[in-house]
Amino acid sequence: MLEVKNVSKSFGEQRILENINFELKSGESLVLVGESGSGKTTLSKIITGLEQTDEGSIIFYGKKLDNNYRKRDFHDLAAIQYIFQDPYSALEPSFTLEQTLMETVRICKRNKYKPMDMDEALALVDNRLTKYKHRKISTFSGGQQQKICIARALMTHPKLIIADEATSMLDYDSKIEINDLLNRLKDKFGLSIIVIIHDVDFNYGSWDKIAVINNRMLVDFMNFKDFFKYASSDYANELIDSHRYFYG
Repeated sequence: MLEVKNVSKSFGEQRILENINFELKSGESLVLVGESGSGKTTLSKIITGLEQTDEGSIIFYGKKLDNNYRKRDFHDLAAIQYIFQDPYSALEPSFTLEQTLMETVRICKRNKYKPMDMDEALALVDNRLTKYKHRKISTFSGGQQQKICIARALMTHPKLIIADEATSMLDYDSKIEINDLLNRLKDKFGLSIIVIIHDVDFNYGSWDKIAVINNRMLVDFMNFKDFFKYASSDYANELIDSHRYFYG
């Protein structure tokens, strides 16, 4: 479904990513882990076309995608959706919930693309939200706003959702709720999901794959359930040791 091939990226003199390679199958979830500044977000934005590679390519269902999202076909844009870390910045606080989602409807119709019904998308993330379409975004909690972001992403019938530390601003219970929601949607629609996490919770075992980036390079890539046993890099084992120290 997704192939990241020989991707490298620099900003000025600083090398951010070095020869990143991995594949993700349709319907799989991937946790992308690395310390702050390791290039996780840059890699995710390269996949979406928000950043351009210096070298390498992104292959999506056998098609090489243009580096720049502005040059991509709308169907390719609709198929890859990005959920930002901060829902407060991703949504216009003065808009109502209905106004927010109508923006997506208008963009889809302008490109002759049929979006998912607004109420259907809201019901998939939290049925209670269908009753509050006339409330302003600013009146919703952080967890509710992130659900609205997910509903907006679902409206384009995506095949891949990238969640960039989408739970980092939420409390623990809300984090689990959002992660559970993403996995339910994965199972229901056969979605592929990439979840970017700074501090992985190994007690939450619902992911399929894990990729670890350290010092610009992909240092581990394997089944999530095998990570504790087979992680090979020093950085990956530091993550495991840290988890054992805090959680036993």
